[in-house]
Amino acid sequence: MQIAAYPPSERWLTIPEFPPPGWERERARRQSLRLGLHTPDRRAELERLLREVQRMDRPTALARMLYLGDDAQSLFAVDIGLVIAHDDGTKAARHWAQQQLLKGILGPVQPVRLRPSPDIAGFWGRADGEAVGTISHPGVVVVLRKAGLPTVAVDIVIKVWAARPAEVVPRIDEIASLARGVAPAGRAPASSHGFS
Repeated sequence: MQIAAYPPSERWLTIPEFPPPGWERERARRQSLRLGLHTPDRRAELERLLREVQRMDRPTALARMLYLGDDAQSLFAVDIGLVIAHDDGTKAARHWAQQQLLKGILGPVQPVRLRPSPDIAGFWGRADGEAVGTISHPGVVVVLRKAGLPTVAVDIVIKVWAARPAEVVPRIDEIASLARGVAPAGRAPASSHGFS
């Protein structure tokens, strides 16, 4: 399912599917200036991460963006996808399905309940292991369901790459806030009444 994502903050940089040559260098320069981060080290780190993230496999049915914090420890990449929900929509079935998605991506994990707004609910989990926090294995995954999406029921799956979980967890609310601006491609994000 194709996805449209509208990040809520100037801290999020959407990475195009097919960026032109030299895009990373120019984008790193402009973003660094805009955020007032003039150090060459910071710009080089941003440029390196933009290049690295573009080498990751990228299914066409996801949105990819970068979080631009104030220091090198708060740079990380995020992939957002939509997964069709095959549960019956009850609270217990929804919870079970979301936890299974988390376990399918991260392996054994302790799901943590997350409710960023009355109409969005789900879980997040953090991974353990050697490759965690690299571009080969996400360090944190968030699975949320948004009430009232104008199609079949879907879970929003947000995978966080290129940062250790300890660096990402303090920003879990900012990551979860991305769900507010997610919709199937061709449809604007919907608001709704909420979940029980």
